[in-house]
Amino acid sequence: MTGALCGTSAFAQEEPCRQTPLLISMLNRFHYCPVELNEVTSGEIFHDFIKELDPDNVIFTARDINILSAYKTRLLVTGVGEQSCAFLKIVSELYIAGLHHADTLSGTILSRPLNFIVHDSIRFTSGYHDDFSSNETELEKRWTSRLKYKALDILFTPNGDEDPLKMDEKTLLLREADTRKKLSIREKRAFQRILEHPGGCEAYVAEVFHNTIASRYDPHTLFFSPSGKEQFQASVSKEAKAFGLTFKDEKNGEVGIGFLSPGGPAWKSNQLHQGDIVMQVKWPAGEAVDLSSSSKEEVDWIINNSGYDNMRLMVKKTNGIVSEVPLVKEKINVEQNSVTGYILQGEKKIGYISLPGFYTEWDTPNALGCANDVAKEILKLQKENIEGLILDLRNNGGGSLQEALGLLGIFIDEGPLFMTRERNQKPALMKDMNRGTVYNGPLILMVNGFSASATELVTAGLRDYNRALIVGSNTYGKAIAQVTMPLDTTITMNREDLSKKSNAYVNITIEKLYRITGVSHQKTGIVPDIELPDLYSNLDYGEASEPYAITSDRVDKKVFYTPLVALPVSMLAEKSALRTSQDHHFNAIKNLSDSVRAVKKQNHTINLELEAFRVHEQRNKELETRIGELFRSPSTRYRVVGTMYDEAILRADSYRKEMNDVLLKKITEDVYIQEGFLIMNDLILSTK
Repeated sequence: MTGALCGTSAFAQEEPCRQTPLLISMLNRFHYCPVELNEVTSGEIFHDFIKELDPDNVIFTARDINILSAYKTRLLVTGVGEQSCAFLKIVSELYIAGLHHADTLSGTILSRPLNFIVHDSIRFTSGYHDDFSSNETELEKRWTSRLKYKALDILFTPNGDEDPLKMDEKTLLLREADTRKKLSIREKRAFQRILEHPGGCEAYVAEVFHNTIASRYDPHTLFFSPSGKEQFQASVSKEAKAFGLTFKDEKNGEVGIGFLSPGGPAWKSNQLHQGDIVMQVKWPAGEAVDLSSSSKEEVDWIINNSGYDNMRLMVKKTNGIVSEVPLVKEKINVEQNSVTGYILQGEKKIGYISLPGFYTEWDTPNALGCANDVAKEILKLQKENIEGLILDLRNNGGGSLQEALGLLGIFIDEGPLFMTRERNQKPALMKDMNRGTVYNGPLILMVNGFSASATELVTAGLRDYNRALIVGSNTYGKAIAQVTMPLDTTITMNREDLSKKSNAYVNITIEKLYRITGVSHQKTGIVPDIELPDLYSNLDYGEASEPYAITSDRVDKKVFYTPLVALPVSMLAEKSALRTSQDHHFNAIKNLSDSVRAVKKQNHTINLELEAFRVHEQRNKELETRIGELFRSPSTRYRVVGTMYDEAILRADSYRKEMNDVLLKKITEDVYIQEGFLIMNDLILSTK
């Protein structure tokens, strides 16, 4: 590779670094609690930035860090524009040179057989560590260990019906050359993704730098490129621009096409089908990317993070014919954000709805989002005469606060729901202004440690009104709200300004959220009424684990509201605890939580000798198998069926039926939903 791969135009050098003072100005103007940029915070940003660019300490050298450290404590203290431009120029030059050198070095290492017999190990650590290589010998040793780890990971990855864990050492080593070839292609492609970044290498480095600055204000304040903003909003939207296809691992180690979204670009091309083998992708600019040695995850990342709206995808058909298919992104439904209601048909007829995100149409005023979709599903379920409703908000990371307000209004007649407070302002009360509800029956809300933000507002509101029974595990603990703005210091908070097009955006935390009791769940989360054993309860995650998380507080504002009659929480919790204590799945979950913590620990050393790595992989596989078995236990208490309305649609749509069958199986085998069903039965009996 040569330096010519990187854009080095005057625009590429000047434009990104000039964004730094604009970003800081906007953060100081709009952020809920701006950070004082002094020598300490400058040093923190410096360390976080280097760690983000070089997480394994294998690109920069000790000499590079010594040069860059001249800026460490004064980076954002004085002369922000000049300092950042000078710093970004130097760090880009060193980083690009380091990438080229690492590319050459890894190529050289992978041109020779890797020795998996000699003792070697690799240590994974978290946070910034100032232990960069001081000479070429040390750097080569680090790269050798890193590549050996990746090669062993590929070597022990099942290929078709073969299980590498059951192969003898000699048979495994026969695959070493092919493994090195595959790894060499992947490593070179990883370097190219940065060196051939659409905006140039300097733009990539600047984007990482600006996002590091933003994240120092709090973990949810972010800097976006236009494509980054598009991906972020797509994650909490019902529709998003996409090519409309997913990928899957085939038995022979190749990557094939999985599903084609009906009506999407790939589906409409009529040239792509499930099982077609992905070979290559060509972008409008730049060389074609060989995908033949890629994993499913890598193909997915390359296709969906390119920043391009059109591509030419080369595939090999099942008959051996190679075809090149042009595709252009279009707005299609985001399947993982869709809402569908089901019936748990057992002793009682219970409705079940899973809401994966509080999606909305961000660029369309007054658009109907997830709250409207949930209301429609409830109406369909009510026609089936359900006796209770389970609303599953597990793993729901939040989204639109307006949709959270709308969802609460479905279950609460009228009145205050939660409070918000902007910087230096009095708390503002958010109310349900519409009288009436969509559903008044028994309600259970399921949550876990990944339920956050808007989900927690809904959870808290229903809890404070005694409207729902909260079941699961402690929530994430995010009680702050953000707004995405164009990077423009003349911007205001009106919708017209916020919808302006820009070459950069910033997602800024502008307010804190409070329950109607005045309490904030920031960093603490919400404890459920009935706690169920959680596989990840021993892990350090959640808002409280974030180093720059905003602190929790409360507001003294009297709010008048009328809660419903208290639910029989103690009685229901005792019955559930008795059941789970006698259930082998939940007992296994308790026992496995310590094992999961041990595997997920951030600081650990892995032996890179072949047989030692085999033992390491066997332990991981056994743990994965045991965890998988926990969630593959079909319920004998109920069967899952769709509403009559949805069943009629599925009969006419084979794709949706296939997707629906997968979801039905998942709901049937979920032990948490099974316990939720039993708790609902108890709740219904108690109300009668």
